[in-house]
Parts: sequence; structure tokens; C-alpha cells
Amino acid sequence: MNRNIHLLLIAGICLISVNPASCEEAKPLPWIRGSTTLVVMPDTERYSDDYPHLFEAQTNWIRENCRRRRIVYALHLGDITQHNAPVEWELAKRCFGMLNDHVPYALAPGNHDYSGPNRGTLMNEYFPVAEVQKWSTFGGVFQKDRLENSYHLFRINGRDWMVLALEFGPRDEVVKWANKILGQYPDRLAILVTHAYLFRNNTRYDHLRGQQRASPHGWGNDGEELWQKLVRRYPNMMIVLSGHVSTGGLGYLASEGDYGNTVHQIMVDYEKQRHGGMAYMRLMEFLPDGETVQVKSYSPFTKGYKTDQGNQFTLKLKLATRKTPIRFNPTELVLLSKEPIHRYSFDGTGGDGVKITDSIGTAHGALQANETDSKLNGNGQVVLTGNGTIGLPPKILAGKEDISFEVWFTPTARNYNWNSVVRFGNSDDWLTYVFRTLTVHRAEIAVDRHNEDIQRNVPVEIGKSMQVVVTYDKDGTDGKPLLVYYRNGECFGKMQTSIRLSDVDDSQNRLGPFTGKLDELRVYDYPLSLAEVRSNFTLGPDGLSVVGKQKN
Repeated sequence: MNRNIHLLLIAGICLISVNPASCEEAKPLPWIRGSTTLVVMPDTERYSDDYPHLFEAQTNWIRENCRRRRIVYALHLGDITQHNAPVEWELAKRCFGMLNDHVPYALAPGNHDYSGPNRGTLMNEYFPVAEVQKWSTFGGVFQKDRLENSYHLFRINGRDWMVLALEFGPRDEVVKWANKILGQYPDRLAILVTHAYLFRNNTRYDHLRGQQRASPHGWGNDGEELWQKLVRRYPNMMIVLSGHVSTGGLGYLASEGDYGNTVHQIMVDYEKQRHGGMAYMRLMEFLPDGETVQVKSYSPFTKGYKTDQGNQFTLKLKLATRKTPIRFNPTELVLLSKEPIHRYSFDGTGGDGVKITDSIGTAHGALQANETDSKLNGNGQVVLTGNGTIGLPPKILAGKEDISFEVWFTPTARNYNWNSVVRFGNSDDWLTYVFRTLTVHRAEIAVDRHNEDIQRNVPVEIGKSMQVVVTYDKDGTDGKPLLVYYRNGECFGKMQTSIRLSDVDDSQNRLGPFTGKLDELRVYDYPLSLAEVRSNFTLGPDGLSVVGKQKN
């Protein structure tokens, strides 16, 4: 496979080679000798309920063609059943039983395979882990004796691959496990299978967008959260497969991962078509050149192909182009229209009482250590060990209608209890970013103790630097002010607020008390845009590019 690949633009570059002929004129792509096939089975819920012969036709075809088509694995995208009922699981067991000793398979449960958000399912009674783990290709499971989250190891055309099959709306602990598994196999190209990931219109499920029917977010992580927490982070991640979206049924998105690899994200769901889908399934044929994948849609019931552009196309696998990750493409950097009004870089050394210099303005502060270990460490950081704070002058917010603060810091404790990183205000008023616990973070504004907040349960990597930006936009949306919270270049929450910034009395401004290292604090008198936040994240705490200026 060619590793010398030019940098791709970030998220959304379409790498599908579409047949230019019309739907009526298009012919099925030919089978290329030496190819290896993955069979992708989208939602079979209506087959299990009303059309069992179509389910049987699929797995029977896989068995009969496993050698001729070199079928290495069958992947089910979830909603195996309609009602999580014994009779439906009996059918699924019988159908997949046809593949025993012929083709291994990976099952990712959908919402219909559960009895509700408590995740009760009969799946493990009919597909016991004790049987599946006998396969030479079986890697393991997240939870002993439960198949809802599993991984599988196999080869395609002489190259090592793996499949991660995850539950509907994967929980944070499952995502953490999946990160661990991907990290254990850096030399294997990876495919993620989960029921709900891509939505209609070639976008990921994202609860922050709203108006997305049947979102998995209420159960666990949605598509955008999986992208941020898992998919984008690994140079070996190549493909994400999902179903679930019956009103739309087809989707594709190519996004660049942090290492320059292209991740092909594909959604397919035929359940709204006649007889629940007429047994159509996806054939992903990996060609002998090691980088081309033909995607076809075939029905063993009709013995025909769908050849329109949404059902038949060609992918090109693109490996990582860099050894170190970058979250956003440098070609997409924007210059800040205005520089900060205050900037603290924590240069120098010293402990209690040492001056903290505002390198742009005159709002100098002081380290109020309260303990010997809180100090400037000489590496451009201030180290706070729990009770230490940095006192900042009052009235930094005074006269401002819009504001942004941007802080770079590294958490070093394993437990936090309402520890603020940044706080402008007093005992009754505040604009703050606070760790409620290690994983629960809050951006908040308050006047006279009436508080409105954006609270998110997002994981933290202890010892890893973070960028957090909180913006207040007076004009906001629909005539109401808008509070926005960003972390590491991504928006984690937006909220219309009834509180006016001008009513916040910031007479006791500070950083901390907090346990960790602070690298940089910037204050702007305008709301940073997402593009500006991402550009700052890419440049890091020591870089700052403004129109007409270059700051270091």
C-alpha cells in the first residue's frame, strides 16, 4: 500500500469514485480476481419479525459463496431483531448457524436488540461468548460473558485487520476499553462497527445539533462523540460502518484523522424498502492492490444489484501521513482578527507573592500559593497543588459586552470537587470554568447566585494538556446572549442565557484553586469563532497569529 500520500483536507473530503453513468445505465462493478470480501448486513429487524426467508437467504448466500468470493467476515450493523423476543433470536441463531465453520461474524447490537436503556438483551443467551471465543479470529469482549462489545482479528490480502463491534450508544467505559484495544494493535488496520453513528445528509449524529431522530446520545456516545473520543485518534482507523437511519438509509462521509489517515464512514439501512429491505446487503471487496475497495449492494433474494451512486462506489484506503497527530489541518488555520486584551504566560520562577505578568495589558496578578509546592516552575508554567491560586485584578470584565477566555492547563489530580480553573466574579456573581468532578466539567455564568451553565461529562487524560475556551456573545442567537464552551478545538456546548455580562461584578478574579499546571491564559473582548478556537489549538499555548502580527 502506498504510504507516500499527500495531506488531505480535513473532514468531509469525498473520496468516492462514482460511476458517471446514470442509474439506469450503470452496471455492477466486476469481481476482481484475488479480491477479499467483507459482507455487511444492515438492520434485519423486519426480517426477524415478518420475513424470515430473507434473513435466511442472506446467510445462506454467504455460506455458499464464501470460497468463491473469499469472504473473510460477516458484519451485522445492529437491530438484529425487532422486539428482542426469543422467537426472533432463535431465527438469528439459526441463520448465523449456517456460517459456523465457514465464515466468522461480528454482531453489534442495535436499540431494537435491547429492552430499553437498561440494556437488557437476550443476545447473550443465543450467542454465548463461550462459543464465539473458540474462533481463531476472536479477540475478546469488554465484559465477560457478554457479546455486545467485541473485537476480531483477521487478514485481508496479506494485511492484518481488526473489527471493533460496539453496542448502541457506547458508554464511556466501553469507549475507554475500545481505545485500549486500538492502542494494543497499532499495526492492524481497523474497522469500527456500531449501530448508530452516521446520520442523514452525510453528517455524524451530534446531540449539539439537535433535531436528529432516534439519537443514541441518551444511551451513551453519539457519532460525533465517538469521532472525538475514539475514531479520529488512531492512525490505523480506516472505516466506520453503521445503520439505524431508516429514513434516509444511505450515507457517506470521509474525514481526516489526527494522523492524516482517511476514515471512510458509511451508513446503510434498507428496512423501509419493500419487505424490510428485500435482503439487500453490502459487499465490500478489497482488491489485490491493497488500497482499493469496491462497495456493492446485492440481494440474494432478487439476485440483483443496486447500482446507483449511493449503493455502488469505490473507496481508496489512505494510510497515515504523519507520525505525530495534529487535530486540524494547517492549511485551514485562520488569523485572529484581534489580539487578546490580556495574556498570561507564567514565565519565571518563584512562589508565594511572585508577580504574574500580563504581557499585553496591565492587569498583572500575583501567585497566592498558600502552600510551598505551588510556584512558577521556570518552564512557562505555574504549578498549583490544591489550595494555591493566582489573584487577578478586578474589573477585567467591566465595560465588556462580549468576552472570551482561553486557558491551557494540565490536570494532575485523580479527584476534583468543584475546583475552578478560571473564575471571574465574586461570591455572588461569576463567569467560570470549573471541574465539578474529574469527568464532569461546567462553564457557568451567574448573577446574584442565579446561575446558568453548560455541563458536560467528558473524559480527562491526567497529565495531558488541555485547551478550554468559554465565550459570551451579547448578540448570540434569536436576540439572546449565547454562552459557548469549547475544549481542544471542538464545541462541547452552546446555551442561550438570560444573564447579561454587564451585570457580573468581577471583583474577586482568580485562577484556581486547582491541582495542575497552567500554561497560558488569554482574555479577548469578542467571542472567538470555532475556526479561531481550532487555529489556536493547533498553534498551541505558545503560538498566536493575529492579522498583521505574529506573536510568540
